[in-house]
Amino acid sequence: MDDPCKEHEPQVIDHFMIKRCLDEQGLKGELGRLAREEGIPWGEVLQIRLEFMHILRIDHLWLLPGLTMLSLNNNLIENIENLETLIHLTELDLSFNKIKKIENLNDLVKLEVLNLFNNSIETIENMETLTNLEIFSIGNNHITDRDNVLYLRRFTKMQSVNMAGNPCALEDNFRTFVAIFLPNIVYYEYKLVEPNEREEGKKLYAQKIIDLEEIEIVTREERRKVQEELSEAELHSESFVEFLGSSHLFDQMFEKDYDGQTLLKVDEEAKQFYTEYETQFLELTKQIFENGQTQFKIRKEEVAQFFKITEGAKLNNQTESIEHMEAFMQIKDDMFKTIRSHKVAFLEGKLSMQDYNTMIEEYKKTYYEAIHTTWTTLMGLEVTMFEQLEETNQVFEQSLTEMINNFIEMAQGYFAQMRSLQQTYTELISEMATRYLTTTTLSSRMIIPLDIAPLFMDRDTLMNAIAASHDLHLLAIDNREDMLVRRAKTWLSNLVNDLQKDEITRNRAKILEINHYLDIQKDEFNEIIVLQETSPEL
Repeated sequence: MDDPCKEHEPQVIDHFMIKRCLDEQGLKGELGRLAREEGIPWGEVLQIRLEFMHILRIDHLWLLPGLTMLSLNNNLIENIENLETLIHLTELDLSFNKIKKIENLNDLVKLEVLNLFNNSIETIENMETLTNLEIFSIGNNHITDRDNVLYLRRFTKMQSVNMAGNPCALEDNFRTFVAIFLPNIVYYEYKLVEPNEREEGKKLYAQKIIDLEEIEIVTREERRKVQEELSEAELHSESFVEFLGSSHLFDQMFEKDYDGQTLLKVDEEAKQFYTEYETQFLELTKQIFENGQTQFKIRKEEVAQFFKITEGAKLNNQTESIEHMEAFMQIKDDMFKTIRSHKVAFLEGKLSMQDYNTMIEEYKKTYYEAIHTTWTTLMGLEVTMFEQLEETNQVFEQSLTEMINNFIEMAQGYFAQMRSLQQTYTELISEMATRYLTTTTLSSRMIIPLDIAPLFMDRDTLMNAIAASHDLHLLAIDNREDMLVRRAKTWLSNLVNDLQKDEITRNRAKILEINHYLDIQKDEFNEIIVLQETSPEL
């Protein structure tokens, strides 16, 4: 293709298209020529325009991770996709395309300007993470419900909104609706929102504002609780017992167990079984949680003590190594002073070349013996250090392995009790439900409520529902147990492997450092013994 920026057939963004457009949109003249010859530093590209190119699909933009501005307007794009690497993007223009849904923008948390004008979008959604959004244009789309405006209330930094051209925007008082329900915006349809428009909105939508604010208070509180729970989970994740200090696991068992929830409506006895089950179940999760926290503190102290001991040993080793190097340096300094004096004597004619060379050979022998002695000493210290750390690591690994295994064994014991509780609960519910089914079958006067009737069509239906409920609960318990065991073992494995890798890396680096240091000493000796027709000062 001679000019991909003017190609009229549907295309996918590829390496070639990006390169050609960067060439066209880059520096001009001599600077541009030099840039093209030396290569484009794509990681440093901040802006690109891929406009009027009949692009059907977004791709290959991972080649430009530093982008802050991306324009893809006037194309044939149907899906917002493959933008997750553009984490520095502050401006995105997708106007005049064929997009039907807002999606895949979660990673663009720095986005300040988003233009979706003239697409086929019906709902404003999936923008929760765009907390820095200031300018938003979604005019000329297919939004019919004006309540989509309410979604934008979460964007406290938003200054400008445009929804002109949507069906909902044609309704009476729509601008006033936007003005009152988006109190932070300054411009709507790029025109200043006047105070009187907001005053008018207060009169027209007084009750809706009150109702909405009440809902938002509840929603914010729910979000706060969720955030607190997530924060607490993150805090406790290192102890592998996150969420086990609350009713999270128990709630999870019944969350999608619609048959189990229905069975609780049969009578008060079922609710009593549920309450007793919940109390006993939460006591077990609490025991795991508290034990996990205690074990985490012990492990943390053990790890801290280990690193304190090993770092101390490394420091002592380094100090001893430095002492030996300083002893060698003293020998070196004394010898180099003597050699310099002999060079001066030679240059002044007080010492013959033969006598100079004879003395240098003696010094060289002594110097190289000192180097060898130093090398042997330093290597011996390093071998000792490596062996000591290897032994210390093994003892540490054994200690941590025992801790982790004891913790896992404790947790598995509690999970086993949970399964036993679940079995007992299932048996009680099954007996209660069977009695209820028998009673309703024998009594023509008892009418089964409509909300529970589907479970009590016959015995097989009832038993299958109870069995399915039981299996769901066991699956939740098993999954949480597996997660705890897996993460505890993975943590131990990663820590041990990292210690081994770090020690091997340290040992190799130390050996290279010793050899490099002594090679430099040899080079310096060979340089100083060379006779040059220069002044003694030089």
